[in-house]
Amino acid sequence: MGYLFDWKSIGSIYATLMFMRAAFQQLLPPEVYQILRQFFSKFFRFVKQSNTINIQIDELGGGSNNEVYTSVQTYLSSKCFSSSSTNSLKLSRLRNSSKLNYSMVPNQILTDIYEGITFKWSFKVCTTETSYNPEVDRMTKNRYLELSFDIKDKEFVHSDYIPYVLKEAETLEFKSRGKCLYSNREWSAHGGGSPWTQVLYFYHPSTFDSIAIDPVLKEDIICDLKKFVSRKDYYSRVGKSWKRGYLLYGPPGTGKTSLIAAIANFLGFDVYDIELTAVKNNSQLRKLLVATTSRSVIVIEDIDCSLDLSSRTPNKNVSTSVNNANASMDTTKNGSSTVSLSGVINFVDGLWSSCAGERLIIFTTNHKDKLDPALLRPGRMDKHIHLSYCNFNAFKILVKNYLLIEEHEVMKEVEELLGMVKITPADVAELLIGCDEDPGLGLRNVVEELKKRLKFIKTGNIHEEIKKNLKLINVEDYSDEGGTTLRLGLA
Repeated sequence: MGYLFDWKSIGSIYATLMFMRAAFQQLLPPEVYQILRQFFSKFFRFVKQSNTINIQIDELGGGSNNEVYTSVQTYLSSKCFSSSSTNSLKLSRLRNSSKLNYSMVPNQILTDIYEGITFKWSFKVCTTETSYNPEVDRMTKNRYLELSFDIKDKEFVHSDYIPYVLKEAETLEFKSRGKCLYSNREWSAHGGGSPWTQVLYFYHPSTFDSIAIDPVLKEDIICDLKKFVSRKDYYSRVGKSWKRGYLLYGPPGTGKTSLIAAIANFLGFDVYDIELTAVKNNSQLRKLLVATTSRSVIVIEDIDCSLDLSSRTPNKNVSTSVNNANASMDTTKNGSSTVSLSGVINFVDGLWSSCAGERLIIFTTNHKDKLDPALLRPGRMDKHIHLSYCNFNAFKILVKNYLLIEEHEVMKEVEELLGMVKITPADVAELLIGCDEDPGLGLRNVVEELKKRLKFIKTGNIHEEIKKNLKLINVEDYSDEGGTTLRLGLA
């Protein structure tokens, strides 16, 4: 037999309960009343919590960045400012970005309603000690997001809400996407969050239209990049990781850094710039690799200067002594970098290198001959790109960019001189800069500098000229027809 309640009966029950509450408060001693009140308060809180599920989303998962955490942060950032449930927020903006980023402060609760169901998000930080040495402070902060919802909505959360959040985050990232520049943190080995720091949104004006390199080489690089990004299935079919290695080599000032920026702009990839001397050992280098994302350019500039990665000597005794020295360095604890050649090779071509796809690894060097051949073979450095001195085709690109002209009567003389004298694109750019209102002046500056260098080559009077404090642009080696080697220095 069912019971029917109308508003009058509900009102009667409520009045009875209020009467009993007042009676208990009057009849029971205050101490007993407070104990009962606390008991029932905890009981109802327990009943409520027993019907709630909490999902913890850590910043790091499996030693690398948790993509779900990053996506949820993006989603919540769009909700923070408009939500009435948040009364404390953090505001930030990266350099070269017009976007304001709102985020939650620790222990803040944000209420989100989707399809009529209420979800509660909270951001939490817990501090743990990672060192057993009491004299060394190794406190790390572990960040995580927590989602709370009613147990009856468990299946809905799994099948609808979480996919919705991830999809919305993907849409938001696409709308506001800017290439990011990341740098490795020297203290990253202590476990404090991601080993990468987002320095700024990557904005570099260099493009394949503006860089002064040989047009044939430029077209070859563009075709190689297009082929690389479009061949995911091919790499999977042949059993290779979806990555590619570029070695950029040549004298200083030939545009290696500008080419890296042009590649990143062309592909739309993030840039991870590794300062190798800040990496303490091979293990940390692997952690950096694992923490990178797909669709990224990983750069190590001047690798020949960062560490001793030069060719291994064929002398067995010398090799043994070097290996012993390296072994002893690996065991040092003075804070210096002990990254080895094998560590860099495994970084490029080992098992860990397959942890994410669609990545371009770029090394730069001024002296290719100083690098170990094992580092240069295909599969590690797949494409070797030689950026040499300025030829006439590259010069015409510079003139078009800096002087806004394509033809001039002086350019024929420049073409003849470039066939006899070496000069880097950076040197030419320095001579042209600021001459856009007087193109003739810029071209005469170039001719004068080229004639000056040609005179040094023919006469060999470089040392006397340096003593006279002549301003020369770069440090390069030149040889005349008789084999005399001359060195031009910066005055």
